[in-house]
Amino acid sequence: MYRIHRAVHWASLDALIRSLAPGGVGFGVAPYTGALPAGFSEMAGTRTLGHDNWGNYQYSDGSIMCWIPAFCYRIGHASNPTYAVHGANSVDVRMLTAFGSEAAANAAGYALHRAFYDGGSVQPGVFVDKYLCSNNGGTASSIALGNPLSTAAAHNPLSGLTGAPANFYYGCIDAAKTRGSRFFVATRFIHTALALLATAHGQAAASTTHCAWYHATNNFPKGNNNNALADANDTSVTFTSDGYGGGNSAKTGSGSNFAKTTHNGQNCGVCDLNGNLWEVSLGVTAVVSTPAISAATQANPVQITTSAAHGLSTGNMALITGVVGMTQLNDRIYTVTVIDATRFTLDGVDGTGFTAWSSGGTVRHGTHYAWKTATAAQDITSGATLATDAWGATGVAAHSDPITPTWRTDYPNNSAAQRYGNSTNAVFSAATSGDDWVRAALGFPAASSGVSSGGTALFGTDYFYSYITNQLCPIAGGDWANVSLAGAWASLWTHARTNSGHNVGFRAASYL
Repeated sequence: MYRIHRAVHWASLDALIRSLAPGGVGFGVAPYTGALPAGFSEMAGTRTLGHDNWGNYQYSDGSIMCWIPAFCYRIGHASNPTYAVHGANSVDVRMLTAFGSEAAANAAGYALHRAFYDGGSVQPGVFVDKYLCSNNGGTASSIALGNPLSTAAAHNPLSGLTGAPANFYYGCIDAAKTRGSRFFVATRFIHTALALLATAHGQAAASTTHCAWYHATNNFPKGNNNNALADANDTSVTFTSDGYGGGNSAKTGSGSNFAKTTHNGQNCGVCDLNGNLWEVSLGVTAVVSTPAISAATQANPVQITTSAAHGLSTGNMALITGVVGMTQLNDRIYTVTVIDATRFTLDGVDGTGFTAWSSGGTVRHGTHYAWKTATAAQDITSGATLATDAWGATGVAAHSDPITPTWRTDYPNNSAAQRYGNSTNAVFSAATSGDDWVRAALGFPAASSGVSSGGTALFGTDYFYSYITNQLCPIAGGDWANVSLAGAWASLWTHARTNSGHNVGFRAASYL
């Protein structure tokens, strides 16, 4: 084991960090080489490569957080070390400091992950909770063997914290602030950064030596997801119940083989990303209209009529729900061609063999928004009216830009229930900037062909449930009963800020 004495000069440690590579010891976390923010302190082994606390820090409330250094990634490049095996989905990761600048990284085909932009600046990294948050004397803390907080009154509620945050998804923002003003709910960008690190690490690993969950097929972090306090793919990984009678929820970080439950397969990593509780995952939302359907034709293509002006334009995407009779249309997203203010057709959908429409149905469509790189995560608030709020027209206008999701719209493959991976097709864009770069960091597939109903083992067959929801609040990771739907990549796009759930909690993060 390569150890670094505490007295070693920071420059030496910096050089070591730059050399960290997927598949090796210490990958995915690292010590921070600058002056620590107030309240943070090193732990025994924080700067010792191979130590369980490598890159781990403790905040003044007792929270354990991992420093995730800024990294760049390159997808599907012929020069990637794993290209021969994984082709268009091969991932190579290098520390930003190895390039010296983002421009140099881009020139080599690497993209700086969107997770490392905040407040208009490139961040050297981000502190991420090692554990899901639990109630630590009124503070939402990242502590081992805690009872994870949820957004429901019946299960370790947010409302039990100081200030009684609301037991809804939006309450997680206020719950994170019980630790301090610098803390915020881990974003979609942070969740996908951790998942991408896990993917790169698993691809590069050759054994379980530095990647405990390495496996020929089930090559991803394990978690509490089989509804029996174990992992569906590896039942030797068991968990300790948190005592909840309404479900098999586990104590934080209680996996019997802890390293198998972390993003880097080592004890120093971020744990419980695959199951146990879904995690609120901010950074993207939507403003959605819901005109009612008054008719649908058994034609090629199907024609929809709405009872009032639909507000769509040709090329827009729309979700149809709640139709009676022509149920073949339900819970699918379509690309539309507009006829007039109340009529449009569904591109590529032949309804001549469908059941006749009899009543009901809703068209859901609108605009999705992603946080700007200028947005400071710690400044986002939990309402839907202010310029700082995560939701509402005023907030999204102030801190977000429109983004078009890459939902699947090719009937009959366009059901809401999708999984990451579709044969050998590229799942994520390799773009180093622009909307495709943002979409990849939000977990949107590169194109409709990047997901399928069955998914692929490379991405854990993880769930990607596409939907169009007003005041969208995505959740990530899966819960204790989701089996193969759960995973580090799993995301659910059906829920809104006012949802609550006994199986939905959060973890916090902090930039410098």
